[in-house]
Amino acid sequence: MRTLLAASVGLAVLLASASQAQTLYLFDPALAVTEHSGPAVGPCGYPNGPVNSFFPVGPPPCLAPVFGPFLPPAGDVAIDPTTDLVYVTNGAMILACTAAGATIGWAIPPVPGVTGLAVMAPGFLWLTDGFVYGAVPLAAIACPGGPAPFAIGPFPVPIGPIFAGPIGDLDWEGATGSLIGCDGFGIVGSFLPGPLPAIGPYGFFPMPPVPCPLGPGLVGIAFDKALPGSGTFFVTDGVFIQRALPGGLPAPPTFYFPGLCIPIAAALPIAGLAYAGRQITYGAGADNTALPAPVIGSIGQSYLGNPAFTVTLAGSIPGSNALLRTAFAPACPAPLVRGVPFYLAVPRFLGASGPRFLTTNALVGAGGGAAYVAAIPPTLAPGVTFYLQWMILTPVSFQVTAGAAFTTILP
Repeated sequence: MRTLLAASVGLAVLLASASQAQTLYLFDPALAVTEHSGPAVGPCGYPNGPVNSFFPVGPPPCLAPVFGPFLPPAGDVAIDPTTDLVYVTNGAMILACTAAGATIGWAIPPVPGVTGLAVMAPGFLWLTDGFVYGAVPLAAIACPGGPAPFAIGPFPVPIGPIFAGPIGDLDWEGATGSLIGCDGFGIVGSFLPGPLPAIGPYGFFPMPPVPCPLGPGLVGIAFDKALPGSGTFFVTDGVFIQRALPGGLPAPPTFYFPGLCIPIAAALPIAGLAYAGRQITYGAGADNTALPAPVIGSIGQSYLGNPAFTVTLAGSIPGSNALLRTAFAPACPAPLVRGVPFYLAVPRFLGASGPRFLTTNALVGAGGGAAYVAAIPPTLAPGVTFYLQWMILTPVSFQVTAGAAFTTILP
């Protein structure tokens, strides 16, 4: 196992990478989870998207009650980056699902009509019905399941001092120990958990009607976990998503969220929003003899301290030699190397010349795949983006995957 280290590149250079690569998870009343990024814009059409993955939520296991349809503002989605489990609610139940969509646990929340979920890693799930909020143990969402009691709270939502009405969602930021919420009147508010109203570090404010025509009924909100302490967040009215700064001003575009206002590619209106530190792809793989292109993928989320973040290769030729290369920016337009596109900008790093994120002479296995486990040090700064691409020398050709990018986040 190797770790992501800056051998000859200083931390200032690492932090100079301004674009982030993450995804957003959406949950809709059709009981489907959609992983969203992009959409692709610009001269090179980076990144790929807007849909990165999708799964219908299956029936809960272990003789649970029926997980039925719902209408917003009920319903939400949350993700635990440390376990990569996805949690969804229809207001009456909470389900735990794997990132591949298998339902593995359930619980009955301590209040009905849940409108918002937010993971507080490790071990707790904030939830709200719009009027009160608190946290339940994640361990209570199990198989077999049952009632999940409050372990923290419940506390009253600060309606009046901060919000104009019941909140439709909330999210947690460990760096500041604060929550952020949104309500049906277009108010976004930062608050500190507890029995008394306490304004959080980012204040409270109405979302402006431009550049994103958000309706007043805000139903989903999520912190940008690659920028802890900045107050950068995503908010949705169920139809559009805006990335914003405290006060409601639009946040600068990023590699993964390149627009000021992005329409949602899912069944509308969605009922929840959650942030994930996932690798995303851009461009397309190729083989210089027109064989099927190999595919780059990943396992897990890129949170600081993740010992098992893995970059994968699939669809290549068994017995080939695969090389994983990295850079701090994508190439646009992508130059051709031996007749195939190379999606990494100069400088590109190998071994001791940069981050030690390289597999030399990785042998492609019998199934056409390979994997590289890269432990992400807890001492690395959040917000550092790595761009990756597999290059494969086969017995008969030269191949590359699409480009990929991930950004370090706080769990």
